[in-house]
Amino acid sequence: MPQKVILDVDTGGDDAVAILLAGHHPALELVAVTVTHGNAPLSVTLDNTLRVMQAGGLAHIPVYAGAHSPLIGPPIPTHRYQSETLPVPPSTLRAQPKHAVEFLIAYYLGPHGTETIYMPVGPQTNMALALRLEPRLVQRIPRIVTMAGAYQEGNVTPSAEFNVLADPEAAQVVFSSGIPITMIGLEVTSQAPVSEEVVKKTFALGTPQAQIAARLMQREIDWFREHLGVDGQIFDACAVAAVIDPALVETRPMRVCIELQGQWTRGRTVADVSGHHRQPANADVGIHIDRERFYQVLYDGLA
Repeated sequence: MPQKVILDVDTGGDDAVAILLAGHHPALELVAVTVTHGNAPLSVTLDNTLRVMQAGGLAHIPVYAGAHSPLIGPPIPTHRYQSETLPVPPSTLRAQPKHAVEFLIAYYLGPHGTETIYMPVGPQTNMALALRLEPRLVQRIPRIVTMAGAYQEGNVTPSAEFNVLADPEAAQVVFSSGIPITMIGLEVTSQAPVSEEVVKKTFALGTPQAQIAARLMQREIDWFREHLGVDGQIFDACAVAAVIDPALVETRPMRVCIELQGQWTRGRTVADVSGHHRQPANADVGIHIDRERFYQVLYDGLA
């Protein structure tokens, strides 16, 4: 039986690839997609999501619009590139009338809740709100697999990774909830960059979803090379791949807390990496990914 998953996204290029992979890989059943602020305002991330769902052959999967801002304060500034509408044809789809938070509560209290992995690959505002409204979700969600955080160095500041910095208070609610968590952070995603060779092989698969993904990956490559001098990253697809093939990512149990106060460290995922501090672990933190195996999972899904 395919593993049921719900993706929670702030759709830019890497979220789009994650959606296409989750929606088409035979090992997964993508139940729904919930959308939040993050890479761009909710109006943009929702529009991008609907574009990808329709063009990528996933129009049958419901989409729910969620939080438009962090729990506290305004959204963090983002690069203009993050806020752009993706180069995917406009969609005629519409989001479901129910708010994403209402949907998450109803779904996880329902008959399939305990068998469905929740996958936030953007800010974790939707789930934080749901947990505040309905604490019983802690006993209903079997596992959260999230693209979030970094135990070494961030990518927005030296301390913080984007998805956590975009709503640190929400991340702290989720990480302290007691729900089993797998954290796929920058240490993992940086080990699986995408190159022109990956794009070429993906495009050659010939399916609509593969060709959309290839174009978006090339866009990521171009931006990363121009601004950072490295190959592109499709962060969120690594988290999806880790659910498809649980042996793909090596993890280590750690205690992870979210820094909320520091002038230079707000949004840092503070992890007891060594275990010397003897704090009880609350997350299985990714430390290594099998890169070639990741690419094969990507090809298998997009084919």
